[in-house]
Amino acid sequence: MNAALGEISAGQELAYIGLLCVSGLIAIAIGAVGFGLKSTGQRVLNVVIGVAFIAYGLYLLIGQPETVYVIWYVFIVPIILIINVVKAARARKA
Repeated sequence: MNAALGEISAGQELAYIGLLCVSGLIAIAIGAVGFGLKSTGQRVLNVVIGVAFIAYGLYLLIGQPETVYVIWYVFIVPIILIINVVKAARARKA
């Protein structure tokens, strides 16, 4: 059973795909560069999540599926990643 069924316009779908790709790029950049993150596991997880976001965005763009699953983490993940980088940078200064 689906929690919510609805239709999104083509513009909304393109915006969602754009957010998927931007979130993926942010996650990959933070994972690749590190920005003070000490945990290798956390960096690898960032890259894996980033690749998954971009892969799903490309699938939506190229594959033209009938059903689009809107994953709300796309809007939250970049904020959480940036907060973690800021915390790591502040801890490094202290």
